[in-house]
Amino acid sequence: MMNIEHTILYSYYAAAFISLRFIPRDKWREASVIFLSQQFVTWFFGLLVVELHLIEYPVRELAEVNKTSFLFEFLAFPIITIFFCIYFPQAAVAWKKVLYTSAFCTGLTIFEVVFVKYTLLISYIRWDWYVTWVSVYAALSLSYFFYKWYFKIKAE
Repeated sequence: MMNIEHTILYSYYAAAFISLRFIPRDKWREASVIFLSQQFVTWFFGLLVVELHLIEYPVRELAEVNKTSFLFEFLAFPIITIFFCIYFPQAAVAWKKVLYTSAFCTGLTIFEVVFVKYTLLISYIRWDWYVTWVSVYAALSLSYFFYKWYFKIKAE
């Protein structure tokens, strides 16, 4: 019998793969670079956070291989970053860019806090929601700056 954690994990896998359909065809090249570069960042820092015993993933995939969440670090967050970068409001004023980034961070943090409170998918050991928010903000910003640099996108 499947528990709630596994149901959530499988649902997120389905959502992740379905969301790929919503990447515009003319952005697949950019999406691939964003995806791979963000995987590098999240995989490294995700493993670091787990090995430093700041966060724990009691129910996870590939438990015999590593202690981090394969779904989030390797698939979900890199896909979210694709949408963040390709729809970033480049021509907007600074406060709208900050609001856009903050909205992504807040949405992801809310999901994490709910999972911490009501499931065994993630447990905070020496961590808090605001650390997640700041780290997600930093990761998204880093990814967007890399994306702009790599594709030589000029700021408007």
